[in-house]
Amino acid sequence: MKICLINTRFPLSLWDFSYCKDIDGSMFPFPPLSLAVLAALTPSGHEVFILDENVRPVDTALDADMVGLTGYDIQKEAVYKLADEFRGRGITVAIGGPLVRKSDLDECSQHADVVFLGEAEHTWPAFIHDFEAGHAQPVYLQNGFVALTDSPTPRFELLALQAYSTAIIETSRGCPHSCEFCEIPVRLGRKSRGKSPEQVMAEIRNLHTLGVDSIFIIDDNFFGNRKRAVELLNEIERFVQSIDYRIYFSCSLTIDIALDEEILVLLNRANFRRVFIGIETPRESNFTIMKKHQNTRINLLEAIRRIQSNNLIVWGAFIVGFDNDDKNIFNEQLEFIRASSIPVVMAGMLQALPGTPLYDRIKHEGRLRDDTAGGIRGAADSLVHTNITPVNMSSEELAEGYRYLAQNLYTYDNFSERLINAIAIGKKYGIKGRTQITKKGLMTLLRLLRYYLLSADLKRARMFMRVITRTLIHNPQHLYTALIHLVVYKHLKLFYEQGTSDKKI
Repeated sequence: MKICLINTRFPLSLWDFSYCKDIDGSMFPFPPLSLAVLAALTPSGHEVFILDENVRPVDTALDADMVGLTGYDIQKEAVYKLADEFRGRGITVAIGGPLVRKSDLDECSQHADVVFLGEAEHTWPAFIHDFEAGHAQPVYLQNGFVALTDSPTPRFELLALQAYSTAIIETSRGCPHSCEFCEIPVRLGRKSRGKSPEQVMAEIRNLHTLGVDSIFIIDDNFFGNRKRAVELLNEIERFVQSIDYRIYFSCSLTIDIALDEEILVLLNRANFRRVFIGIETPRESNFTIMKKHQNTRINLLEAIRRIQSNNLIVWGAFIVGFDNDDKNIFNEQLEFIRASSIPVVMAGMLQALPGTPLYDRIKHEGRLRDDTAGGIRGAADSLVHTNITPVNMSSEELAEGYRYLAQNLYTYDNFSERLINAIAIGKKYGIKGRTQITKKGLMTLLRLLRYYLLSADLKRARMFMRVITRTLIHNPQHLYTALIHLVVYKHLKLFYEQGTSDKKI
């Protein structure tokens, strides 16, 4: 049987980095890891191939006995469109992934022959067996959570890895925290379920063999299980030493990791360069409401500096529109972000996601405007949208305040100051190894120079020269870090400008 697994097109969004593809040379930030896992779960004897519509158009006349489609809510329209076209040709279509919820089963079933709800390590092989036997079920539901020791090494060789900015791996699922607005504890559980260090290292070695030079660990909380994470970091450190640090890493974690000096040292030794942290707000009272207690156990600015001093550049998520927010929050956020020297800021309006405790509370209080969560999870045209009626300001004041915040985050002066300061802090330990100059990297550098220095925008050119000069003075080993951030800056600036340009709320 010939099986085609497809990742559908993303619309313009914060996470697709569309506006800097012309500099970076990549077609999309991340490859579709879930499809590589499905391919590995498919029993032998079948031909499996993976297509990513973000890399090249999908030919709906392709030869396949079955098509599997996946996506997030932002991709739903594209998923349904392709599904309808393939079914119109008589091809069996299966749909799964984060866009499928119990509340959406009827809608999804109108576009698919088979729908998957939940994790697929057990249900996908069962479906293939049933399909071959001629009695496939319309819905495959995973009851409970699977052990990640049952998850195979993804078939990375089926992905066009060179078309992406970085490779990704998953080492664990679930998060022990219970933040009110987050769907992770609901969707993936509060217990951190991890792969063994042997499993993870097999994936890393595989990717290295395939020519990958950077890996993002997509776990929602890499340190959900500290003991396992420490074991893994030690294994990664030994491996990157053996290959002269030709792979570097990034991951997501919580701010309280700053209290753990051993972890910070290990991250540096294992060649981690960036960490993504949900900081959310400078107002501690908001953490109590949203039950994000881990952010109350530490001085946030001190914690960020401690992390940065270990040569870990912090990327931060911030939210406005909490119940304790008023019209002063926007300037408070700007000042906190400036003081924290976080260069890349993902700032959005609070959203009530279906299935979360926040959604249930807001609905009970009669403040739920609709079921459509926009913000930074959605496309550019939904950036200035929230489905929550705020408490201490009007919806119009929230929208205007958010526009002010978003448009000021990425002015030339604000961004360059944060980036320069973040790099200057990182002197405690040296960057390991040397960055390899590849043909792709050289072309990216040439395009970057052309964008900044051959521009009619003199402020843009001055910002570039200021960042490079100050980096060479303060911390020259971080020159590569500075260049990467100047690449992504183009997307962030243009995306926030477009997404906040007089949008209706």
